[in-house]
Amino acid sequence: MNKITFSWIILFVYLFFIFYFSSLPEIDLLEKTPEFFLRDKILHVLEFGILGILSYNAFKNNKILNESVFFYVIMFATIYGIIIEVNQLFVPNRVFSFFDIFANFLGSSTILFKRLF
Repeated sequence: MNKITFSWIILFVYLFFIFYFSSLPEIDLLEKTPEFFLRDKILHVLEFGILGILSYNAFKNNKILNESVFFYVIMFATIYGIIIEVNQLFVPNRVFSFFDIFANFLGSSTILFKRLF
C-alpha cells in the first residue's frame, strides 16, 4: 500500500470515528474527565485540528487543488463539522450548536500554521 492510499484510509477511519462517537447519546470517557472552562470547545478544536491534518495529508497530492489545498481542507472539515452537528439533532441528549461549528472551524483552520512554518 502506498503512502497516498494509506493517508486516505486513515482519513476515512477518523471520519467514521467522529461520526460514530457524535451519534452516541453520551460518551462515558468524556463524562469521567474533569470539567473545566470551555472543555467542550477545546475538545472540538483538538478533534477538528486532527481532522485538518489528516485531510491535508490526503488532499496535498491532488494536482487540481494545488495552491488552494488549505482552503479545501478547511472547507471540507468545516462542512463535515456542520453535518455532525445536524446529525446530533436526531441523537438523544445531544444538541446542535453554532458554537461547536465555530470551534470545529477554528480546529480545522490550525492547518494554516503548517503553511506559515
